[in-house]
Amino acid sequence: MAATVPRVRYRRAAAELQKLRKESGKSAQEVAVAVPGMNLMKLSRYENAAVALKPEVVKALLDFYECAPDLAEVVLEGLRDTGRPGWVAGYGDLNPLHQDLIRLEETAVSCRSYEVSYIPGLLQTRRYAHSIIASGSHKGSSVDARVEVRINRQGVLTREENPLKLWTVIHESALTMKAPDNIMEDQLDRLIQWSQRDNITIQVMPLKAPPHPGQNGPFTMLEFPLRALDLVLLSDMISSRWVEDPQEVETYRSAFDEIMANALGLEDSLTLIREKRELLK
Repeated sequence: MAATVPRVRYRRAAAELQKLRKESGKSAQEVAVAVPGMNLMKLSRYENAAVALKPEVVKALLDFYECAPDLAEVVLEGLRDTGRPGWVAGYGDLNPLHQDLIRLEETAVSCRSYEVSYIPGLLQTRRYAHSIIASGSHKGSSVDARVEVRINRQGVLTREENPLKLWTVIHESALTMKAPDNIMEDQLDRLIQWSQRDNITIQVMPLKAPPHPGQNGPFTMLEFPLRALDLVLLSDMISSRWVEDPQEVETYRSAFDEIMANALGLEDSLTLIREKRELLK
């Protein structure tokens, strides 16, 4: 089954369509009359992302608004189905935002993340993931199903063709979680193994690091071939949300650069992970 277009992409395109119509000075009635196959109700649904946005219809609207070619390409690229396997469809009771994250990870070229309390989901062992997920209060999918999803996500890092490039900075405190049954020992061993892959870069933010933007909380940035499509995911215990505005995304990109600069270098980070592992013997 092919992957569907993430909802966040529809929202981005819908907002752009509404903005372009207003900038063109065209009324909704004028658009409904002039664009083939369009009517007032359909236009309203397109501008509010209330339905799946068909690329051919969006292109007709972009042409009518005389949208700049570069912007039109960004909007249309976000609506294209890449045809990657949509395995996540088998977990229909997952949070829609989580489903979007998985599909976007499959089409992203790189991911940058800063984590404070946990090992990033893409790098977790099965037992560590189970421990973390079971400790929360999740509605819908069972713990086992959520663990399976998290492990399946890691396929983007190991696929033969264009594996996702991951650069993550993990706070030192996440390396010292107390967990039974050698869970942390296995997890730290796995981190060391992940760090040997060419497409994975791991840094550690030391406890005594100077002030840095990461103190505002964890975040994940997904980067795509078209930079204007880049997104940032913010999550906490209560909710999660996408940062979609390009200028705000750039703020997080700059913040991540500063976070990297304040974290330990690659060799020192790996040494610290190994030291934490040795302390667990």
